[in-house]
Amino acid sequence: MTPVRDRQLAPGIVAGVIRNSIAGPDELRARVLCDLWTELKRFGASGVRNIPLSRIRGIDKVRVDGPVVQRGPLVVSALAALLECERIFALGTALDDTCLLLAHNLPSVRIYHLGRPGSTQQAGIHLIEPAEAVRITRLVGDLDTFDVSAYSGRMDLVHIDASDAGGDIRSQTDAAFGLLSELGSIVWDNYPQSASAYAYLNELAPTLDGPVFHILGTRLALYSRWDIVRPSD
Repeated sequence: MTPVRDRQLAPGIVAGVIRNSIAGPDELRARVLCDLWTELKRFGASGVRNIPLSRIRGIDKVRVDGPVVQRGPLVVSALAALLECERIFALGTALDDTCLLLAHNLPSVRIYHLGRPGSTQQAGIHLIEPAEAVRITRLVGDLDTFDVSAYSGRMDLVHIDASDAGGDIRSQTDAAFGLLSELGSIVWDNYPQSASAYAYLNELAPTLDGPVFHILGTRLALYSRWDIVRPSD
């Protein structure tokens, strides 16, 4: 079979783009535009560095268990295992599934989950044994009403729901740095989908003592006091 080159595909792809932009489903057009805008934001980021997951040292040796559709929570679980986390603090009700997967994959971790009252996501609940769930301490409230000072300086990982509905990312991030242990890390979810998270993290990153990385293929941004990112080849 004669190899096919991208340039040979180009006319058909261009014709398909034109056809679908006129007659394709509205949902398809909206998704393409959304994906294009997301890629442009990644490419144009001024402070946050884009890296593939493979650049994180040792991540290829980590194994985690969970639903394949929960890519973000699975990556967070792998990071937590790699970083040998013993205590994790999660900020945001939408992180319920992530807390469940963290408890399932890290047998000795203690998790403190601060979220507003309301419904929680349950996609990962079938994985959890009672002995795992008991290691999640659920705290009800937000940073305006809940004093997190009792946990200051003790957290190996702080995970923030940085969605537009997840709360004030500035106050969450300030609290996260106060919670971190000497070798702690922060993961923000919903970068670059959230305009507020994107703008704030690109503003914040140059002021920190270490870089903020966006893990390509996920919505996660990472700051770590561990040297866990390999130099680019």
